Amino acid sequence: MTPKVVISIGRQFGSGGRILGSTLAKRFDMKFYDNEIITEAAKQSGFDEKLILEKDEKPVQSTFFANIQHVISGNDSAISDENIFKIQSQAIRKVAAENSCVIMGRCSDYVLRDYPYCISVFFWSPLEDRIKRVCERCNIEDKEKARQLIEKEDSMRAKYYNYFTGKTWGEAKSYNLCIDVSLLGLERTADFVCKLLKIKFGDLLTDKYAIYE
Repeated sequence: MTPKVVISIGRQFGSGGRILGSTLAKRFDMKFYDNEIITEAAKQSGFDEKLILEKDEKPVQSTFFANIQHVISGNDSAISDENIFKIQSQAIRKVAAENSCVIMGRCSDYVLRDYPYCISVFFWSPLEDRIKRVCERCNIEDKEKARQLIEKEDSMRAKYYNYFTGKTWGEAKSYNLCIDVSLLGLERTADFVCKLLKIKFGDLLTDKYAIYE
């Protein structure tokens, strides 16, 4: 059986990482999983998709406060952050076994750390570049509001990642490759990563848009 190649992507909010992930998936004719992982996790576990989405890549509550919230809300369907992580991890392993794919975040690099055909990439860019992109994408005119949104989203991703992996979100040694998107821009960054992946995995990947193979 031909091994399945998995590209695990971490990214700063507003860096263009999701666009790059989608681009890589299209170029290599791979499945693309972002919120689709939540759908898969809900399907496998039988839990409500909205319940999983509520906790998706959010900072982990202490068991004490989670139990208090459970009692106050009377929500019998409540499940712990750890169980949500386990459910998502099972979904990640399942899709990685079935398809060559791109998986956005959700500690997928850690979940697949023992899988030899997974490569982890982290995309980042200077704050000013991200503020500009977020203002355009989210139709925000106030740059300060965009900055606050960036800080909030990055903080949540970092706390979630650090808690479950024991590594440091965004730190170079946590990934196979960290790249500043502003250095080359989105299109040429995608070209660069494609070339690296072709060198790493050879005939396991075919770049549909490459001029030369």
